[in-house]
Amino acid sequence: KGKGGDKGKGDNKGKGGDKGKGDNKGKGGDKDKGRMLRWLQEDGAITTGFSILELETDDLEAEIAALSELEGVTAVEKDGIMHIESMEYQQKLRGGGGVADHIREIQDAIGAATDELPEEDAEAHHGRRLAEETPYGIDMVNASYVWPKTPEMTEPIKICVVDTGYDVTHEDLPKESDGVAGFNNYGQSWSDDGNGHGTHCAGTIGAIGGNGIGVTSVNPDPTKFTFFIGKGLTNSGSGSTAGVIDAVNACVEAGAKVISMSLGGGGYSAIDNASYEDIYDQNVLIVAAAGNSGNSALSYPASYPAVVSVASLTSSGSRSSFSQYNDQVEISGPGSAVKSTVPGNNYDTYSGTSMACPHVAGVAALLWSHFPNCKNNQIRNAMINSSNEPQNQNTPGWDKYYGWGIVNAGNAYELLKNGCEFAGGDSNPPADEGLSYFALGGKDQVVGLPTPAPSPIPPCPGAQERFEVQILTDDWPQETTWTLTDQCGSNGEMMSGGPYSTS
Repeated sequence: KGKGGDKGKGDNKGKGGDKGKGDNKGKGGDKDKGRMLRWLQEDGAITTGFSILELETDDLEAEIAALSELEGVTAVEKDGIMHIESMEYQQKLRGGGGVADHIREIQDAIGAATDELPEEDAEAHHGRRLAEETPYGIDMVNASYVWPKTPEMTEPIKICVVDTGYDVTHEDLPKESDGVAGFNNYGQSWSDDGNGHGTHCAGTIGAIGGNGIGVTSVNPDPTKFTFFIGKGLTNSGSGSTAGVIDAVNACVEAGAKVISMSLGGGGYSAIDNASYEDIYDQNVLIVAAAGNSGNSALSYPASYPAVVSVASLTSSGSRSSFSQYNDQVEISGPGSAVKSTVPGNNYDTYSGTSMACPHVAGVAALLWSHFPNCKNNQIRNAMINSSNEPQNQNTPGWDKYYGWGIVNAGNAYELLKNGCEFAGGDSNPPADEGLSYFALGGKDQVVGLPTPAPSPIPPCPGAQERFEVQILTDDWPQETTWTLTDQCGSNGEMMSGGPYSTS
């Protein structure tokens, strides 16, 4: 498997890969045309999976065609561009228009609320908080219902945030002493978040609660989970598809169970789809932002079947105007004007499906820590089967705007108490299939709850009953039998007769 990428004329970079044996050690394409190929691996060897390639060529399409013909190569693709899914970032990219109008609406709302605060509180509203605050989204997803419960995991669950980085020195976030670690990329450190987006998303998942400062989160106790930070995007807020996949793979290798990806960009990739299926088969749950274009376009990676696509809601529970809607939208979370941590011991309000995504990822991790024997697909389906129906939803069940509804940690916890299979369906795929067999995504990702057992028959009256049984057989009396059973008590079979010899 492989990806390729285009970083300008004569400097094309990307990924390539191989699912078999080959003897190519760094030469590729047509030597007569002077094409050069370098395998960006330390040992220069081709391995099963995918490899990153850098090509110096004036004809990228010809190189892709030549690479595709190599023995063992299953796919070659240009690398894509990924970016964060916050409205603030996309305002910078697009400027003006509907995005800017949306940002101004949020700023006006915040400004109006600030005008009503005392001067010292107004200052804290945009920067340092004077006391701990519970952002509205934490209550909307009903996370606090689960907090008093004791997790069954023997060690803290690991949550990975693939984003722009993480301010490991922030006063309200877990530190390296709490087990936080990460993956460096693009020549930048995971602990350096020059953008702020990654730190904001991480704060929604796991800002420290009960410390009297800043904000609380879906998982407020840093002794019950650990962070792994994948530097999937640069400090500018963008990156390559190859860089994102590298960060995701680092998360899996580090033992992460839930991966939160508040990013998107580019179109469908068969290689990426296969990569996410492989990760799903390893019992890892990936959650991603549905996209902020406000239209029905499919955004990736959220729209791959092995990824949970999260739509955004306002504080009133209605759909955020920017939230994309399509058949792969699976569940909803709070995403408009969400307050969380940003670098420098500060706090700020962002909007986007980027903000909705960590609410759902945080709930998934919270649930899984209490039901560690469940598989990823069962946690996924339990969130669907227990979600709240939005007030503004036009049709019951699934729709393209909200998916199956608003994630609700408390509801899902109670459902999972009945058992992983009861809440989330089967976890044993057919032979030669992995857990991704159950990953359909969006409107198709649902397993109905088992049919309830019938109500017990009411007890019989205390008085004894007398029965007279008259039998009239057909021409084959030897095939006739009957049984009278006491269904009200515990006596079982009361009378029986047959077979008979005469009619």
